[in-house]
Amino acid sequence: MLETPEAIDHVDEIAAVPGYDVLLVGTNDLCMEMGIPGQLDHPRVGEAFERIIAACRAHGKHAGLGGVYDPPLMQRYLAMGFRLVLAGSDLSFMLSAAKERAAAVRAMNVG
Repeated sequence: MLETPEAIDHVDEIAAVPGYDVLLVGTNDLCMEMGIPGQLDHPRVGEAFERIIAACRAHGKHAGLGGVYDPPLMQRYLAMGFRLVLAGSDLSFMLSAAKERAAAVRAMNVG
């Protein structure tokens, strides 16, 4: 899992390790370590992703994307070449379901 600028600096070496199939980037942690918390669409993130994808292609590995759950942004990064995607987390799925249920109950206008 790639979550620091140091990991990005060594991504080609990491991708060359036999036995690894996927290099998964933890985007939120990477942003924190880069000093740009929450800025998942920052140009530096895109540059890091380009390096990850290039290293994966060069070494026959798959690039994996974690931490990006906004559909348009996810689509942009998929178009770059990510092939494994974590489409959400347990917390994001539970929050989404809770919001949907609360909206449905509010819409019932019982009383």
